[in-house]
Amino acid sequence: MSSDFPQRLLVLAEVAAAGGIAPAARRLGVVPSAVSHHIAALEHAIGAKLLRRVGRSVVLTAVGEELAAHGRAIAREVEAAAIAARAEEEPRGHLRIGMPSGIADALVIPLLAAFLDTYPGLTVEAVATDGLADLGTERLDAAFRIGGIEGGAFVARRLVEGTDIFVAAPALLRRLPPITAPADLHGLPLIGFAAFGRRPSFLLEDAAGGRTEIELDCRVTTTSGLAIRHWAVAGAGIARMPDFAVRDELSDGRLVRLLPRHSAGRPALFLLYMPERLRPANVRRLVAFSLGHFGAAPAAP
Repeated sequence: MSSDFPQRLLVLAEVAAAGGIAPAARRLGVVPSAVSHHIAALEHAIGAKLLRRVGRSVVLTAVGEELAAHGRAIAREVEAAAIAARAEEEPRGHLRIGMPSGIADALVIPLLAAFLDTYPGLTVEAVATDGLADLGTERLDAAFRIGGIEGGAFVARRLVEGTDIFVAAPALLRRLPPITAPADLHGLPLIGFAAFGRRPSFLLEDAAGGRTEIELDCRVTTTSGLAIRHWAVAGAGIARMPDFAVRDELSDGRLVRLLPRHSAGRPALFLLYMPERLRPANVRRLVAFSLGHFGAAPAAP
């Protein structure tokens, strides 16, 4: 039999389904003579008539019906193979991802939601942590982190940069003298990261590039960025936070930005992952998607 024999069986099945050569040609997107050619070649190979005319239509002979049934079976197998191939190509699996607890939600959660929408076959476990995640020890496929990146057995890609600002609750500000210059922050209660100690220092820069270093006393220290935001909203003290971490609170008035002409640093969101030889395909997808989401430079091969 010719290698075209299965294809010709498919054409015959289409003729049977369409009720004629011309409608079958339209469904297949070819000219009627191409369909006729396949039917003639099939009849020659079998040595029997497959179609007979009845008025303007054609009907299949008994042999034609039997061969058309085989053609329909081949069509089902082809469709099943295509579905299986598409399913095999669709990314599937699970990613365990570390992320700062609350402090980067405004950036990371929309990113991961869009990522899952793009890859519906994947699932994600988001592990909240404010420390520098150890990818191996914590069994993380990747981790997002705000600044503080030191060398290690991982790749760290900068995704987006924000601005560190000082904020406070309106109720607290009503009890304080006006704050118009960095020196006015001295003596105010600070809510800070425990890792920075009880008397952290900050370098403030104004719009003209002038710099002022200040040292503040912590009234509350915590290991959680999310807790710092909650303490600040509750009026327990002022806080230094990335602008993207308090976007909603500033918008709805729960927090007020202090010294709006000054910034206190440029925090960046990084994505940490293992080097190429240890990087699974789904992690590569996450890296590429994250870089594209924030418009960052593409990852090195």
